[in-house]
Amino acid sequence: MSLPLRTGNFGRLFSEGVEPEPPPPPAALRLRREAALHENLSVRARRLMRVVAGLVRPKRAGGLAATFDLFLRDSLVKSASLPDPRGALPSADGLAGLASDLAPAAMMEAYGKGLCPSASLGPIAWHSRDQRSVAAPADIIAAHGALTQGADPAWSVTFDRDIETALARSGRPRGHSTIMPARLLSAFAGLFDTGFAHSFEVRDSAGETIGGGFGVAVGGIFTIEGAFEASDNAALFGLAHLAARLHESHFTYVECAPDAAWLGPDLFHALPREDYLAQLALHMGDERVGRWRNRDPAKPAPTPAEDGRLAA
Repeated sequence: MSLPLRTGNFGRLFSEGVEPEPPPPPAALRLRREAALHENLSVRARRLMRVVAGLVRPKRAGGLAATFDLFLRDSLVKSASLPDPRGALPSADGLAGLASDLAPAAMMEAYGKGLCPSASLGPIAWHSRDQRSVAAPADIIAAHGALTQGADPAWSVTFDRDIETALARSGRPRGHSTIMPARLLSAFAGLFDTGFAHSFEVRDSAGETIGGGFGVAVGGIFTIEGAFEASDNAALFGLAHLAARLHESHFTYVECAPDAAWLGPDLFHALPREDYLAQLALHMGDERVGRWRNRDPAKPAPTPAEDGRLAA
């Protein structure tokens, strides 16, 4: 299943509001990205230690032989085609094959087939878990009160305004199991540039980013690949507003990838792989490509519970 990158649709943005800020010059953008996503020796050491710790867990150790066999086979064959998601290993988080091409077109073709990238086992690889963790945007909106409990009334949420911070802090959150390598974070940045990945940023009264995350939109599903928070409940506050934006845009599901599983485990339920693939096929091609607009700050957006348009 192929999903073309329709860059000509950048004008079809998700909602009325403030025009997206113009991108910086390419040289300035490259320098900013390199500084934000650079993996120093300390980060690399912590990432490798977590990979080793994950591999020796009893649950995963039993599948090490099959995992290494798949890695070896893919390294030798170097096939240009994407793996079949239904052929993923039942262990190793649904490992399906190595991800040699992380260009935007290849990434979106993989997402369109139900594959997601991960470096939890060391090399960046495609995974297709037999159970996907999903929730309908309306169900998340219904939990708005619980999600925003303890939030500062002065907090606000913006979209697609600070992808570098969202990537750097979500890809390397403190206290969580996975640290994404710079190459994978850069690939997500490429998806943002082509209009398929998006960030949400929670800001305090001074405009500082205190939480948020990022994800990929494909086939009526928005997959949250990572999230972070510097203040308690900031990420959940952002999730509530993200769900409202996705509900407005008629998304079927919000998916929570393993690296963001801590975000709201009680909100999401397991969806079998076949049902997930069926939803992708049903809504493939519905994507609207481009940056998400932000509402006029002079007209604060209503909360999901207050906005009549968002009623389930």
